[in-house]
Amino acid sequence: MCVATVVLETGRVAMTEPVTMLRLEAPGGVVEVTAHCRAGKVESVAITNLASFVGRKDAPLEVEGFGTLRVDTAFGGDSFVLVDAADLGFSVTPDEAADLARAGRQITEAANEQLGFAHPDPSLAWHHLSFCQLAGPVERMTGGLAMTSATVIDPGKLDRSPTGTGLSARMALLVERGDMAIGDALTMRSIIGSTFVGVVDAATEVAGRAAIVPTITGRAWITGRTQHLLDPTDPWPQGYRLGDTWG
Repeated sequence: MCVATVVLETGRVAMTEPVTMLRLEAPGGVVEVTAHCRAGKVESVAITNLASFVGRKDAPLEVEGFGTLRVDTAFGGDSFVLVDAADLGFSVTPDEAADLARAGRQITEAANEQLGFAHPDPSLAWHHLSFCQLAGPVERMTGGLAMTSATVIDPGKLDRSPTGTGLSARMALLVERGDMAIGDALTMRSIIGSTFVGVVDAATEVAGRAAIVPTITGRAWITGRTQHLLDPTDPWPQGYRLGDTWG
C-alpha cells in the first residue's frame, strides 16, 4: 500500500483515474495491486496477497512470566505467531501498548526457539517467525467479522497499521478453524483504530498444504521525504554498526 501510494502520488508511475493496476515485488513474492485514485490522490489500495497458510495450531509455548500458552503460527506474506490477547490478560487498548510490545517480543523469541517456522517453498529460504500478533476476540457484524489486534515488531514496537500480512495470516487461521469461508470478509483494527479489510478470495495450495488467496484493502499516506547523500571522501561509505547502542 505504501509503495503504491508513493510511486503514484509522486509521479514515478503514471496514475490512471479512477483505477491504476500495478504489480509489485515484495520480500515474499510478486503481489497484484489495484489503486483507486481521484484528483491525484490514492484513496484506497487493494492488494491480492501471497498464498497464506497455517503452520501450527494450538501449539504449547512456554513463555517466562506467562507460563504455557496455546499459540498458532501462520504465513501471510510474512511469518507470525498468533496469540489470543485475553490469554495474557490484555484487551488490546492503547494504555497497554508498552506491555503488549514487551510480551510480543518475548513470545516471538520463545516461538522461534521452541516451535520454529519453515516455508514449504525452499526457494524462499524462510526459516523464522518474524512477528507476534496479539488479537482480541472475533466479533460478528453486518458484512462480516471484525477484531482488534496489535502486531509487535522487533525490537519492541507496535505497528500503526492493522498489518496486512498479519490480517492474511489471521484469515488463513480462521478458515482453517471453519470460522471463515471463501468470500467472507474480516475488518482488522489496529491499536490506534486504523482499519484494513481482508477478503478470502480463493482456496489454493502451497506445496500440498491448504492455503487461501487473500485480498487486503486499506490506505496509506506520504508523511515525509528524506534525502541520503554519499560523499566520495567519506571513510565510512557503508555506515557503521556498534552492537551496544541498540536495545
